[in-house]
Amino acid sequence: PIDVYADLDLLKSLGTREIVEGISEAIKMGCIHKPKLFASLEAHPEQVMALEPALMNEVIYQSVQGKAEGVAADEKEAGVRATLNWGHTVGHGIEALKSPAMMHGECVAIGCVVEGELAFRMGHESLTREKMERVAKCFASYGLPIHVPTGLDEDTMAKKIGMDKKNKGNSIRCTIVTDIGVS
Repeated sequence: PIDVYADLDLLKSLGTREIVEGISEAIKMGCIHKPKLFASLEAHPEQVMALEPALMNEVIYQSVQGKAEGVAADEKEAGVRATLNWGHTVGHGIEALKSPAMMHGECVAIGCVVEGELAFRMGHESLTREKMERVAKCFASYGLPIHVPTGLDEDTMAKKIGMDKKNKGNSIRCTIVTDIGVS
């Protein structure tokens, strides 16, 4: 995009749940590409939820900039742009089973935590248990869910994940975060 316009006053017309849904995507952006954005969201949840203008301007700017950079660098979603989907592989599986009771951003928050745990278990040394706990705590500080809802059938969820558009053949693809701000 050449320009992006965001009317911060529009945020005042949204309910808390809709605002938090968008914040989920901003936290995701901080985790995959913008460590300063993550640090700001982690440190200031009360000010973000109060829609403090200078802070919200920066959160929205950094989020949109990260998305624009990813799209511009990879129009066909063959590389870096695919990292914008962090949390969406698992998140879409949950969303397919829990929508409309759960919103997209709520499902993505859970997906980020689950996919982050996967990356941690894969042994990426820079992604420590402490960092994963910080990520989960950041999502939770905005009231976002961080655990897969109880009662979801694992086989059905696995089938939904297997149908995700990002997959290649029979391979499930998801972004691996190797540190806060690095994917």
